[in-house]
Amino acid sequence: MAPGLASPSSGSPIPDDVLFFQILVLLPVKCLLRFQTVCKLWRATLMSTHFAHRHLEHSRTRPSMVIMPRRYLRYHKMFSLCSVNFYGFQPGQSKVAELILHKRCPGGIPMFSMPLHCDGLIMIPCTTGRIFLCNPATREFVELPQGSHNIAKGQRVAFGFDPWSGKYKVARHFLRSGNGEKCISGNSAGHEILTLGDGEEVWRWKSTMDPPYPINARTPICMRGSFYWSAVNSVTGDGHDKVSLHVILRFSLRDETFAVYPNPPCRGFLSENDMLCELSGKLCYIHSASPLDVAIWLAEDGPNLAWSVRCRLILPIPRQLHVFACASGNGDEIFLSIDAWYLLKCDLRDGSLEEIIDMAHDMSYDHLNGIKFCSGERSVAHYMLPCVESLLRIIPL
Repeated sequence: MAPGLASPSSGSPIPDDVLFFQILVLLPVKCLLRFQTVCKLWRATLMSTHFAHRHLEHSRTRPSMVIMPRRYLRYHKMFSLCSVNFYGFQPGQSKVAELILHKRCPGGIPMFSMPLHCDGLIMIPCTTGRIFLCNPATREFVELPQGSHNIAKGQRVAFGFDPWSGKYKVARHFLRSGNGEKCISGNSAGHEILTLGDGEEVWRWKSTMDPPYPINARTPICMRGSFYWSAVNSVTGDGHDKVSLHVILRFSLRDETFAVYPNPPCRGFLSENDMLCELSGKLCYIHSASPLDVAIWLAEDGPNLAWSVRCRLILPIPRQLHVFACASGNGDEIFLSIDAWYLLKCDLRDGSLEEIIDMAHDMSYDHLNGIKFCSGERSVAHYMLPCVESLLRIIPL
């Protein structure tokens, strides 16, 4: 029973702890937001942190998918997107993505890279350095404070839950000087974290130890209280003969230190196209050695990452840049998005691929007000990520 919750106190024959934590906790956020107006007791309980975490436990058993289409801006540093949209989508069940939230920003939203998700909160890292955080279910939308000056192009941001402090944290990599890959040594690479919540040490960037190598612009992963980054270890050759060797950095949120781990033994010239993701609580590495080849590697827990190939795939269409990976509710299946455009589902048990949808031409975005559209030939990235409904607040009341 939540602290201070009487049982029963609402005049109902159902005890309050049963009503709230066995019945109402199963409802979607939209209903719970309405029920907060029933009475003071309901409002206090449904807005409590205790109820939000209990509701999140149930939501994790019902993961869904969110799609955030992003139009390409040729001059993205000069012009911004007027808004950002969040759509709910059930891969393989429907070709319609329904609008969850349409958010306009007075100053515009710069072009963003792959969004990050944790417990119903979605982080939007913009290419200009601005960072937005949103809970689509509660419609809360916040811009984070500016971090240290970064001379590098793009945005390197991680987001996740710290089990040691019980708070959600954002990590950010930046370069103080130099030119990216030429800064392999020295102290040009910086790293800082921001803690969400309440208290004295929150909502401001705090410097940590510097990363041993510059972090590159790949989507990081947060697992079991650590951020996993991909970093540039060394660069050899020049022009078409240039080869960048990479390693994986693990930043522990417990002691705020870095550890260096090797990539899977699959390094190659086209390694810039590789991606990290999480699969059933394990670090997953998507290696694309050529436009049609993909190998999925998994790392076992231990003092060193012991890599093994889970499966090798031949894509039905060639990728131009990246094969994005997105975990499904089934630990033996994973969604693969070719260039954030063409969606596949892979069965990791036998390596078979199921073609889900051509998101550019066959997916319909429904605004639920009579307006529907397809992106068609327009240059749009269809970013898909797993999500759960959550009552968690970004800024505490």
